[in-house]
Order: sequence, then structure tokens, then C-alpha cells
Amino acid sequence: MDGKSMEPVASGSQPSEDNVARSGLLADNSFKPLKDVHPIRRKQIPRLAHGLEAVVKKEGVHWLKDPETGKYKFDQHLEQVPKVSDYDFDRFGGFVTSSQDKNLIALAKKNKCKYAGSTSSLTGILTQIYLLLSQEKLLNLANLSSDFETAPRFFTPGQRIPASVILRYRDGIYTTDYDHERDGDHEEIILLKLGLLLERFLTMKKEDFEKYHKTYTESDYPQQKDVHRYAKHGKFLMRSQLDCIHESLPGTGVFDLKTRAISQIRHDVHNYLAYIDCTLDALTGRRGTFEEEYYDMIRSAFLEYSFQARIGNMDGILVAYHNTARIFGFQYISLREMDVSLFGRAGAGTRVFLRCVRLMELLYEEIAKCFPQQSQSVKCTFEKRGQFLRVWVEPLEHNDPDTEPPIVELSLGLKNIMHGKIARGAYAVYSSNYPWTIEYQVKRVDGHQELVRARRDIAYKRQECISRSLPETLPERQAEDASAASTSPVEAEVEVDEADEADEAEGHVVAEGKLTA
Repeated sequence: MDGKSMEPVASGSQPSEDNVARSGLLADNSFKPLKDVHPIRRKQIPRLAHGLEAVVKKEGVHWLKDPETGKYKFDQHLEQVPKVSDYDFDRFGGFVTSSQDKNLIALAKKNKCKYAGSTSSLTGILTQIYLLLSQEKLLNLANLSSDFETAPRFFTPGQRIPASVILRYRDGIYTTDYDHERDGDHEEIILLKLGLLLERFLTMKKEDFEKYHKTYTESDYPQQKDVHRYAKHGKFLMRSQLDCIHESLPGTGVFDLKTRAISQIRHDVHNYLAYIDCTLDALTGRRGTFEEEYYDMIRSAFLEYSFQARIGNMDGILVAYHNTARIFGFQYISLREMDVSLFGRAGAGTRVFLRCVRLMELLYEEIAKCFPQQSQSVKCTFEKRGQFLRVWVEPLEHNDPDTEPPIVELSLGLKNIMHGKIARGAYAVYSSNYPWTIEYQVKRVDGHQELVRARRDIAYKRQECISRSLPETLPERQAEDASAASTSPVEAEVEVDEADEADEAEGHVVAEGKLTA
């Protein structure tokens, strides 16, 4: 590979260092739903065990053990969380990244897709696009109790963390792998492996699950293969793992399994053992309750959960609340319920999702132009900052040890067009009944390498601080948080110069979802 192949491709004939690489309109009728490209093996999708089917049939929290009577509503053995150290994870089979997924690559070629990725590598990108599209719309807490009337309504730093991925080029296809380089090691300590373990724990008979125990020496342990949905949007192929299925649910009947550690552990995961005596003692209230955990999910997880569910054509998620030692209860949360908290109304999330996917594909098309194909792979970091979404693109390999690899910076700017004029992002997201066109512009910076690198390094620093649960010290982010916290719902979420828009104010939202037992 020669040195010239590592240079960024010229983006235009103009000498300006800040070129408009692309601009245009995405009309309301141009957004199409995802299309399945491969039959789904529905019979191989896991099913709930131990009577947990009752959770998906009735909304609200289901205590594992009734706090009033002391009686167990489900099998008593579910209360004690299996210890990660006791089980052989090699028997589970490893996670296959997009670049190693032969089925994904073969289906991409067959369906003439140029880009491919899985939910784990794509939802962070979609989140950054949504933050730009919605102008960081405040969250709707109308379905929570009065204890949360003054609670912050903006996303947590963890939900806004910049997303880094590696695009690996091979045979005309860019696959997307999540970049772990600046992650803290906290997930590997307990939560990631515990999540994998509990997925099997909740969907298998007790005697079958125990065959994964290290003390079990026979070779007849269950060999459960993951089932995936492969869905196409334009030139993009997406893969989603299908965790569980139940026929009583609408649509495909498929849903995601989520194991949710209590907030004290998630905020201090290195010291998780210090919190194994912390419990959830009530349904509602500000501290030590299921409602507190639900509120935290709204701010820190619902957005990615909703994207994951839509990529997989799922109805919702089933959450198991625990403290790494004990499970307290379960709750089924539908996509409609998540939509109300995220966007203000049930059903609004579908067209939000499709716009985010289309914009992601548009960005990939520009990323692919940054370096020659012989570079094969590039690292990309996405961050919504201010009024733009910036993407820093650099070659994964650089042959000159004496110089820094070149970086191309792309910046995406958007305008939401409704009723023939510019609309606020919050109104566009909420108003599911009106045509919604997006005007976009992608700018490209090839020069000013020191400035570009400095901006990228700020994103890297934010990743490191958030992933290690350290307080952020970047003033621009603190200012954004303070502004969001002090902005009234009406000012933040209603376009006041349209009578129709005034009718769309958040105060008219009917809350959906329950925390009752």
C-alpha cells in the first residue's frame, strides 16, 4: 500500500477547506420501511420459562415476591441471580461482529447493499442523529407520579456519549463494528456477562440451564444458536438478534430481553458488591423503587432500546430488575409506551426511526468517499455538538510512524420542514400526522488538521469520562444540560406561531403505561 492511498480524496474542485459535500431535501414520501431479506426461523427463537409469560400478558410491574403476602409469584429459584464466575461462557458461543458475520456479508452482496451492521454497532450512531434531528427534545414524564414533576427531562451523558465504530471494507461492502478502544472495563466486570447469563436463565428449564455450570462435565449442554432478522433499507443491511417470542403480542410477537441493574450499581459498577443489599421496596417514589429505575431507563436507555426493537421488528422489551445478586421483578414495556416517553405520543417513533436510518445511510455514502478503497478500513466517531453532527473519519492503518494519520471531518446540518416552513425538532418529532421533509447539508473539512484533531479529541475525552463514570468537565456540555433543565416544556416543545402546533403541546399527551402491580 503506497502513501498516496492514505491521503483523503479531494471533495471538490474549490480550494476552500470547508466544502459543501452534499445537500438536498428528503421528502416526506421518500422514507420507506425496512424490508426483510431472509426468512426468520421463528421456531428457534427462545421462549420465556418459569411462568414468565404472564409478564407480557399484563402491563405493569410484576413482583417476583409479593411484598405484602411474602408469596412468590414465579418460581422461587429465579430470585437468586446466578454467579457469573460459576458458569462456562465458552458453552454459550461468542458474539459475532458484523465484519465476521458470513451470513450478513453474503446477504449484503445478494441484495446489492454497500453497508451493513448490527444493532450493537448502529444504535449509537442513530442516537446521535436523533439528538440532532430533535434538537435534543425534552423527555415526556407524564406517565410518572408527582414525585418526578421537577425531575430532569434531558438525556443522560451516557445516552449522549459519542459513538465510535470501525468500517471494514471488503469486496465492495463496508461492515460496521463497534469500537471498544476508549470503553471502560466496567461492563466486562459484571454487567455484560450477567446479561448473557440471565437471557439463558429466563428462557430455559432449570435443569438445562445448569448444564452450563462449570461443574457439569458432560458434553450434552444446550447449544442454542442465535436467531437474527436481516432487514434492508436502501443500500444498508441491518442485523438484529431476536431474543424471545410470544404469540399473544401483536405483530411478529418478538421482543427483547433486558436485564437492568439498579441505578446505584450502574453509576458505580466497579464497586457493585457494595450495593447487593440495596433493594427495590415499592412501585412508585423517588428512591429505591421500580419507578426510579423506569425513570432512569427513559433518560438513559429507551432511545437505544426503541431503535433496537425497530431494527428487529419487535413489539417491545421485557425488563428484569436486579442488583446482581437478587431479581426483584419484571416488566413488559411496549414500543408504544416507549414512544410516549421519548417522542410525546404512541406511534411517533416509526417515522423518527426511518429518518434517522436514511440520514445514517447518507452519512455512510459520504464517509465512503473520504479515503480510497484500498485503505480498506476507517475509524469513525459521531458526535452531535451544538447545531451539527460531526463525524471524524480516519484510516485504521497508517504506514508512517512519524506522522499522524489524516482525518476528514464531516458535519451534518438539518432543517425540519413542516407546513411549508422550518419547524422545531421537538414539534416535528411529536407531530405524527403532518408531512415532514428534511433539508440537509453535509460539509467537509480536509485541512486544518490540528483544529480537526482537537475537536475529535474532545469527543474522545467525553467517551473516556462517561465510560469510566467520571464527571465531565467540558463547559459546553454543562451549559447544554443547564439550559435543558431550565427550559420550560412549552418553550422547548411547541412551535407557538402555528395554531395547529399549539394544539400539539405536551400538555395534551395522554400518558400510556402503568407501574401498578
